[in-house]
Amino acid sequence: GPFSVFDVRLFLSQAVVDLHALHEARAEGHNESAARFTNRSRRDLVSLLAADMYLRVLAANARAESARAQRETAQALFTQAQDLKQSGIIAGIDVLRAQVRLSSETHHVTVAENDAQKMKLQLARMIGLPLGQEFSLRQQLPDVAVPEITLQQALDRAYMRRPDYLGAIERVRAAESSRSAALGEALPAVHASADYGKIGLSPSTAISTYTVVGSITVPLLQGGRTQGRLIEAGADLRARHAELENVRADIYY
Repeated sequence: GPFSVFDVRLFLSQAVVDLHALHEARAEGHNESAARFTNRSRRDLVSLLAADMYLRVLAANARAESARAQRETAQALFTQAQDLKQSGIIAGIDVLRAQVRLSSETHHVTVAENDAQKMKLQLARMIGLPLGQEFSLRQQLPDVAVPEITLQQALDRAYMRRPDYLGAIERVRAAESSRSAALGEALPAVHASADYGKIGLSPSTAISTYTVVGSITVPLLQGGRTQGRLIEAGADLRARHAELENVRADIYY
């Protein structure tokens, strides 16, 4: 008559030696590190631009304040000229000169205040404030001591800490690992697989079974695929080295 078989099995497969996969994993790890450094570099750039715009707004406000002070002086001179003319001390041409200067200083105030407002709007947009949000700037900046450092010390510190340079190094390492991975495609790979289970008519009478298998994969006919990948990886590696040297030169200059 019909009967059922109890069969439970656990399978496990592992690559013992696969240089292609190993170097591919290393390349992706270096690419991930390079992406993190790139993100840090972009954040630093945003912070630098925001700080620079902040200082530009402060400078524009200072120019507007200076223009207003000049206008107040011109207004006082114009009023004084009018009083002196009424007293008969100066001629009407002097009053006209004072009026022209007052008009010119008033124009300068308008231009300076408009420039300050434009820069303030640019700063608000850069730091992500809502449109139309009112805010004021702190005029007093903290004093930052200028460090005593030589050019070589500054370069050494930059090469150790700057995220754009560290990211370029990681991209070179990723390209080196990719080239090694391309070379690993032509090498044998060793894999191992195993399974363990129990089989029988019932769980109580089931007996243990297991199998362990080792295999070696040897690429025989790759044609020009491996050579093509090596040429492509070599070209990418040279390009990454050139990028690294370009970043290093930018830091130096």
